[in-house]
Amino acid sequence: MPLPPPDTAAPVRLAAVQRLMARAIMRPLGPRQRMQHDQAAVASAIIKRNDRLSSFSRLQIYNQQYWWRLQDAFTEDFPGLRAILGARRFERMRDAYLASYGSTSWNLRDLGQHLESFLREHPALVAPQGAIALDMVRGEWARAAAFDGAENPRLDPQSLAGRDPSALRIGLQPYLTLLEVSHPIDKILARVKQGSRIRPVASFGRPIYLAVHRQEFSVYYKRLQPGKFHLLAALRAGSPLATACSEALKKSGDNRSRFGEKIEAWFSRWMQLGWLCE
Repeated sequence: MPLPPPDTAAPVRLAAVQRLMARAIMRPLGPRQRMQHDQAAVASAIIKRNDRLSSFSRLQIYNQQYWWRLQDAFTEDFPGLRAILGARRFERMRDAYLASYGSTSWNLRDLGQHLESFLREHPALVAPQGAIALDMVRGEWARAAAFDGAENPRLDPQSLAGRDPSALRIGLQPYLTLLEVSHPIDKILARVKQGSRIRPVASFGRPIYLAVHRQEFSVYYKRLQPGKFHLLAALRAGSPLATACSEALKKSGDNRSRFGEKIEAWFSRWMQLGWLCE
């Protein structure tokens, strides 16, 4: 007996069901971390009840597990911000952010990529700790970038011989982030990692310059002197080596001869750390 022809409409129906379920699962949770009631009709349309759970309850399991995973991942990525705001305020802020942006990448590492701009648009969520909260967000996002950011081939010092400094451009590794902050976020994060309680922290009074980088699969926050920071920042901006050194000299306050001696030592150390690339 010949087989019946395939049902060509089945894949279309399956795709429609998949779209409905995806939208329901990714719909933000409602009060008390439950699925929103307006999903009841969707649940009835695509999921059968069983002897223990209704269609709504069965779909709610997927909805909750999806959002609880996002919430946990976000919390793991921003422990410093959580310590500053406290658990309840952090969770309100987190849920508001996730409701606005959700997950748009296969990689949960990207979950907090819009957090700084979100908090600038909604300052009430972190008031009155807005300034330190933004510093901390920048620092913790830099840690994510340092942990698994791309690494370009390291700069070969032999390739610099005979090249004109006024035209030579030296790159910095993509995983390296330079930060100018007003609060000692590196010290705060160290205390958070140790499980110590965080006390109210005032602005440091002058800029703190940090390089957030990785070494041997670990992330580090390295404080920089102003001259070092401004030289690296100029290189990051694409300035030729001679221009970058001139800009850094003006901002450092050092005399030219002393600054020249420092630069040689700095570049030697940066080469060892692998920060420089073509």
